[in-house]
Amino acid sequence: MLSQRKLEMYRRMTPEERWKEVEELMTLAWRDLKSRPKEERERILALIREESDKSDALILEGLRRLGAK
Repeated sequence: MLSQRKLEMYRRMTPEERWKEVEELMTLAWRDLKSRPKEERERILALIREESDKSDALILEGLRRLGAK
C-alpha cells in the first residue's frame, strides 16, 4: 500500500506528469523483459496473454448479462 505522502504526490501530478511516469515504467518493464532468456520471456508473455484472455472473457460475460436484462 502506498504511503499518504506518495498518494498526495500522485494526486498533485498533472496528467502529463502521470503519463511520463507510465512511459518510464513501461520502458523499464520492456527492457527487463528483453534482457531475459528467450524461453523465460516467452513464458512470461504467455502468462500475460492468458490473464488478458481471462479478463476479456469476464468482461464479455458481464456485457452479455447486461444485454440479457
